[in-house]
Amino acid sequence: MPTADAPLAAESAQDYTAEATGDLVPELPGWGKLDFDLYSGYVTVDESAGRALFYAFAESYKHKESKPLVLWLNGGPGCSSLASGFMSELGPFYPAANGTLQKNPYSWTEAANIIFLESPAFVGWSYSNTTSDATVGDARTASDALAFILGFLDRFPAYIGRPFWVAGESYGGHYVPNLSLAVAKYNAGTDGSQINFKGFLVGNAWTDAELDNRGAVWFWHSHALISDTTRDGLLKTCNFSTVGPLQVEAVNQYPKTCDEYVDDSQTESGFASGGINIYDIYADVCSPERATLEARQFARVLGAKKAAVTEGAPSSQHGTAVPFETMSLAATVSLPEPGKYDPCIDGEVETYFNRKDVQRALHANSSYHTLPWAWKGCSDYVDYSRDDLLSSMLPVYRELLKYDLHILVYSGDVDAIVPVTGTRSWLRSLKLPVVRSWRPWRSGTGQIGGYFEHYKGLTFVTVRDAGHMVPYTQPERASFLFKKWVVEESNEPASLDSFLS
Repeated sequence: MPTADAPLAAESAQDYTAEATGDLVPELPGWGKLDFDLYSGYVTVDESAGRALFYAFAESYKHKESKPLVLWLNGGPGCSSLASGFMSELGPFYPAANGTLQKNPYSWTEAANIIFLESPAFVGWSYSNTTSDATVGDARTASDALAFILGFLDRFPAYIGRPFWVAGESYGGHYVPNLSLAVAKYNAGTDGSQINFKGFLVGNAWTDAELDNRGAVWFWHSHALISDTTRDGLLKTCNFSTVGPLQVEAVNQYPKTCDEYVDDSQTESGFASGGINIYDIYADVCSPERATLEARQFARVLGAKKAAVTEGAPSSQHGTAVPFETMSLAATVSLPEPGKYDPCIDGEVETYFNRKDVQRALHANSSYHTLPWAWKGCSDYVDYSRDDLLSSMLPVYRELLKYDLHILVYSGDVDAIVPVTGTRSWLRSLKLPVVRSWRPWRSGTGQIGGYFEHYKGLTFVTVRDAGHMVPYTQPERASFLFKKWVVEESNEPASLDSFLS
């Protein structure tokens, strides 16, 4: 593996290794011969454990040699970046019900070379020969992702020194800043020539349980989803720092408890019945329960081990409040323009990736390593640390702000599970000086795409009428924002006028 102390010669860095060439995917079922270079395969991140992560790498359609390198991480935790990022949001394709692929006109690969990583091990086609590796948390997820980046650069030396960004969403609110800090620290120990790390962008980021949950209550009430009584009850009785997105267990105490108010909130809003989509409150719902796997996984994992409402309260296995589990069977994301893309896309992604001809084309699930189960968009096998799920990322941000990084936090403003209100709250708690105050920005259509505020060391952007998965629900605005931030690097105060105005 090349190191900062012994980088590859400039001449050899222009070529790809034999391993990279072996990962080339010349064509895909349902599409045929590709008009861009796609690679996919495994990169070992721990030899002794036999742990390897699966990736798909889509190079840009044109002038790939001059465009940045981006690593995309979907959340969950336990959800595949191939299922969401690559095939449902910002990748080059969307699947169709007939087994074919259709072009994504707003793919971020128009502007950048993007790696989609299935992480941690046991997500998607990623695996480990050590079964205990299924128990994992933020620290190993970040260290494995850093090992993957170094292994990737070893395989694709042409990208050594290329401007590099990390991006993600949802529980990527943990993945992205933790990995960014690991990369920044790695670079601090070298001359930084191997990983030319520019910064990161993260959307609708689960960051601080207390502030994100409290923000959800205010969002629900301000958008006429719940009553005054339920809002006041939630704020008075819930210990938001000890639960996932307001999924708590019943505690037998009087008067009314947090979980009962959560039940009320789900009934009042229509979340529980699936009539209102908590991930995009103004979108129509799609009835098949397989849609929006990442968003449902987020609620499922955070609710897997229910926490008591009050410290010291007795535990119970018979709680009645499982609102997000009930809701997740029906409420799903659909697009703001019904019929333009398939709003029930996740089921088709799973069907496509479980085809043997597709797996052969992608060098996945081969004789080298065959999964004992069908490929799934979100893993049932990963046992993710609940302590990490509920930990605050604010200390990580405070440390990251010491490095010279470009940080973009963006928020779809109609997401009700990790809403803009909670994000604004934890941003305020960082107490960063405001460089440019709140104002609108316009996308390529000339319409107001949302609003932004630029702080010292960080920019916050809202995306108007976007749900939890911004590139899926507002693809044009998300693509425009990505291109301006990452490719043109219009992220300094002097240049914000050029696109965020």
